[in-house]
Parts: sequence; structure tokens; C-alpha cells
Amino acid sequence: MLAAGARAFDATLVVFHVARFELPAYFTSAQSDALRRQHQAQLKQAKDFLRLHVRKVLGGETPGVRLQFETADAHPLDAILAAAKTRRADLIVMGTHGRGGARRLWLGSVAENIVRQASVPVFVARQKQHEFISTSDPKAAPGLATVLCPVNFSEASRSALQHAVSLAQQFKARLIAPCIIEPGDKRDVAAAKRELAAWLDETAAGECEAQILTRTGQAAEQIVSLAAKTEADLVVMGAQRRRSLRAWISGDTTESVLRQAPAPVLVVPH
Repeated sequence: MLAAGARAFDATLVVFHVARFELPAYFTSAQSDALRRQHQAQLKQAKDFLRLHVRKVLGGETPGVRLQFETADAHPLDAILAAAKTRRADLIVMGTHGRGGARRLWLGSVAENIVRQASVPVFVARQKQHEFISTSDPKAAPGLATVLCPVNFSEASRSALQHAVSLAQQFKARLIAPCIIEPGDKRDVAAAKRELAAWLDETAAGECEAQILTRTGQAAEQIVSLAAKTEADLVVMGAQRRRSLRAWISGDTTESVLRQAPAPVLVVPH
């Protein structure tokens, strides 16, 4: 999918692998120097292995795609953000295991921390959820038929909607824009639909098929449910900042959708 996307947008695909190396505290200076030399040699081998692995995975998709390979010895979060900045990347693409439980809630995953801190959009695929390309024709452009972009009228969601409209236009896809009214929100449903229609007009959404929906309930649950019901190929959301201790402990809407959505999620920074 990434190779097809890079080809469609004439982009360079940088494949990046990070391995954090930490010396045991009880090692002597001589032992530490020897281990560092071994680690440097292994990093070079890792880059060679990375090339072979990527070409094996992509198979017939590699012709016409500009590929570059990099490895780094650093904390994954720091290394990825630094590489994106140095490379002036337009998009970061990551996978996540969607782990749950208290440990994940407190520590957070690399993907979720990247989503919060990246200055460019982050595409997160939790698992193989959709076939974006034709396996019989590796040169085919990615196929996005339905893009789901929930709106809560924050500035982050406005930016996400602009990206979603652009993608829908690019791929001639259907855009579904639901407004989720959560418990305690006094927003009027009819007024919300009118405001959302005005936002769509500002983004020139008339050039694509756009559908406005309203739903009431907990935002993440409604978004995940709609993604499944509409068979969305992509969910586009704005990155939100945590606003309270409760949000820190339980996670926010974006993180919940990242862990549960039945489709990849594109998170757009504000």
C-alpha cells in the first residue's frame, strides 16, 4: 500500500528502523567498547536486512518507487520525530499492536506518542484491515472508496476535514462527515448539521460526494461503529491535546479510535 501511495504521489519512501542500544551498568570500559563495535556492525547488517525484507514484502511493487533505508540507535519516539524533521517528511506511517490494559494506558505506545507530538500527519494501521491495492496489478493506484472524518468543531477537526476532503477529491471517494454529540453537550442537532455544512462549503467539498451525519453518544464508540457500518477505508481525525488527569488515565477519543477502529487512521496535527 505504501509503495503504491508513494508512486501515486511521486514521493520518496524512507523505510526507517530504530533499535535502542543500552550498555549494562556493570560492564567494564573495555567490555563496553567491544560491545559498541559489535553493535555498530550489527546496525550495518540491519540496514542490509532491511533492504532485503522490504523488497521481499513489496515484491513487484518496487519498480518506479524511490526507496531509501535508514537505521538509528536511539529511543524510537525521539528518533522518528527527528528523522521526520530532518527529512522534512510530509507523512509518517506506522503500525500499532492496539494493546490494552493499565500498562499501555500509563506508558502509551510509540505510535500514540508520535501522533501527539508529530508536526505532520501520521497514518496508523493497527492491522491488515483493507486491501488498498490490487494484488494482481501492483502498479495500480491505492483505492479509497469511503473516507470517514468525524467533526467536533474544534480547530483540530477543521484541519482534519480539509485533509479528508482533499483525499476524497484525489481518489474520487465518498466522504462521510459525522458530528458526534456527546452526553452533556447542549449543541442542537439541526444547528450542528448547518455548521458542518458551512465547514464543508469552505473546503470545496462540493467537488466530491459528501454526506453529513449526526450521532449522539460516546464519541469513540460512535466513530468505531460508523467506520464498521460504512465500511470506511480510512478514518481521518485531528490530534487532540489531553486536557485533564482523567483523559490522561483513560485516554482520549483519538487514542481510543486508534486502538479499536476497523480501518487505518490518519491523524492530522493542528
